[in-house]
Order: sequence, then C-alpha cells, then structure tokens
Amino acid sequence: MAPRRAPAGYDERRREVLARLHARRHELAHELVGAYRSVITEYRELPESVLSRDVFEVAVRNIEHLVGTFEDGFEVSEQDQDWLFRSAARRVHQQVSLPSLLRTFRLWGNHLWRSMAELAGDDDVGRQLTIDAADGVMAYVDQVSLGVSRAYEQESAEVASDERTLRTDVLETLLSGEPVNERARRQVALLNMTLRQRLLVVVVRTTDRARTPQAVRDARELLAPLAKVCLVGARGAEVVCICSAESGAEAAALERAAHSLAAGLGLVVGIGRAHPHLDGVRRSYAEARDAARLGAAARPGRAVRFPDVLLDQVLQSIRPIDALLEETVQPLVEYDARKGAGLLLTLRAYVAARSNLTHAAEQLSVSPNTVVYRLRRIHTLTGWNPSDVDDLLLLTLGLRLHDSSPPLH
Repeated sequence: MAPRRAPAGYDERRREVLARLHARRHELAHELVGAYRSVITEYRELPESVLSRDVFEVAVRNIEHLVGTFEDGFEVSEQDQDWLFRSAARRVHQQVSLPSLLRTFRLWGNHLWRSMAELAGDDDVGRQLTIDAADGVMAYVDQVSLGVSRAYEQESAEVASDERTLRTDVLETLLSGEPVNERARRQVALLNMTLRQRLLVVVVRTTDRARTPQAVRDARELLAPLAKVCLVGARGAEVVCICSAESGAEAAALERAAHSLAAGLGLVVGIGRAHPHLDGVRRSYAEARDAARLGAAARPGRAVRFPDVLLDQVLQSIRPIDALLEETVQPLVEYDARKGAGLLLTLRAYVAARSNLTHAAEQLSVSPNTVVYRLRRIHTLTGWNPSDVDDLLLLTLGLRLHDSSPPLH
C-alpha cells in the first residue's frame, strides 16, 4: 500500500517501474522457468513442451496481471483469475504436488520483487517504492496461493470422485491443441481416431467454481441421452460439453436441452455450431464461449447460440466502436438521463417492431403519435433519421453494440 505522504515523483516512478517490468515480462518468465527447473525436482521432470509453453505462458500472464493490479497503487483487489486456477488444475495431472506448485509462486514473487527493487533506484523515492512493492507482492502472492490451493484441491477431489467427467488434462489438450502430458496426448489421439462425426460444444459459465460440480452433473444428465457421444468436463469455472450432432434434428434437440439447462441453473449457456471431426471442437468451443460471453448481459438464464450473437461479435471487432456509440446511442442515453424521455426504449421497440409504428406503440403502451414525436427527437439529437433505411441501420448497429457492451457514462 502506498504511504499517505509519498515522496514527490512517487506515482510517476511506480508507473515507470511497472511499465519496464511489463516490457521485460518474457525475459523474466524465461528466468523464472529456469529457476523452477533448477530448484524444484517435479518441474525438472516435466516435458520441455510443458515448460516452454504452459509454465512459461502462465508466468508471463501472471506478470501482466500483477502489473495491471498495481497500476493504481499496491492494493490487491479481487480479480478474475480463472486462467490461473485452470493452470493449477493442470498441475494435478502433471504430477506436480501442491507444495511444489506453491513454491513456484514464492519464487515468482521473490524474483519479481527483486526486479522491481532494481528498477526503482536507490534514492528516497526508489527506497520507499521498494518497501511498498515488497508489501504489495507479498499480499498478491498470498491471495494467488490461496486461490490456487483451492483449485488444486478441488481438481484432485473431482479426479478421485467422478470417473465419468472428462479429465482436465485431456480437455485442455483438446481445446488448446498442446499436450498437457503424455497420457492426455495419447487419449486425444485415440479420440481423434474414433470421433469422425460432426461435434458441437456447449459451454456453461458458472461464475462460481463451487457450482461447477453440480453443473457438470446437470449438463451430463440433460445432454448425454440426446447424443451418441457426449464428453463433459470442467475447465475452471466453465463446464464444457462436447456432443455429437450428425443432423439438424440432433442439434436442435441439444439446443432445447441447453435452454432447459440454462433455465434450471439460472446461468448463461453458450452453444457453438457443429463442425466435422475433432479438429472442429476448438472452433465450436470458441463460438460457444463467445455466445455465452456476449449473451451474458442481455440473456441471463438462457442458452445463446453463436449465430444469435454473430452481429454482436462483428460489431465488437469494428475499430471505431467509441465513435459509433457517440454518434448514435450516447446522445440518447444522456438525454434520457436528464429528461427521462424514454428515447432509447423507443428506438429499441421501433427496431424490434421492424419499423411498425403501431406495434412499437403497443410495446411501449403509448400512442403512435408519441412514437413519431420521439423518433423526431432521436433524429434531432443524433442527426440520423430513423425513417431513413440507411440511417436506421446505423442506429440499429449502435443500439446492438450498446446492449452487448458495458453501460455508457
């Protein structure tokens, strides 16, 4: 935690140190992997591919996460670290013990603190920064170690208790394309030879890891009877279901079951498209994740298909997103905040009614004349005329982007 009376230039120096630490993250990660291999026997026995990819990438991402955490000071806040917990689950299958895993984080913290101290300098500002960094890094390592321990123990318990759940190491190898260990590589190779049908992926975002085991059971109970192949596994706070869908009817049945699953759990469930063979699983998984992510705000407790959010995905890939929002929706949001005029609701109803004034008025419980007045106000505020086809398309895109993005302020 930064002192109450920080020396002049303290915040600027902290930001400079963090920026330089971030710039050196790959170099530091290589040094850390070397330290793990040198000091910890179990890491020395891991395959080179695991060390150079998995362990290295986790070290890099952890440095990036620490820099982001310390951008505004040395307070350690609760943040999403599901990626880190998944790495802890993988260590279970790589025969890395929990004490050895936790030791890597102590080595990581010590190495990062020494690097920060070196970059901070030896003047008054640097010495104060070094002291605060030590406190911050210790708090960060404590927080991460606690979460990692829980994830490791949960994965160990699930491996021992549920043989029907797809092993995490196999699931990670399937979805990443990189073998987590030799056993997983062999099992995926066997699946690749046997799974020749079209496969789609259903993803359940539990948001709370404590709910994951029950979500696994519910997903298997609802989806497995509908598919010749149904592989269900947990990936951090996600439940991943890989199901065969040879025909449109089978895919439709799985979608209906996914709707029931979402309603029963009160969570968002994403559904990818069916793709041929095991090579298509990664593509369907990415689609299902995007569907769940983009549908989370607007469709809680529902299953969302990838085609349902295709436009949202296209919009989020557009570079001038801010400009599109500023030109279309933001003036309406600001006017509604001041006047309570319901312009955004009116535009949404008008678009949903396919430009039918009567239907839009019925949705809003107002007269068609009121809708006409509000549409004119929208035209005045934005410069885009809802009665013009091209202008309405732009307003619709802005509305769609607004509804799938964080609220405007």
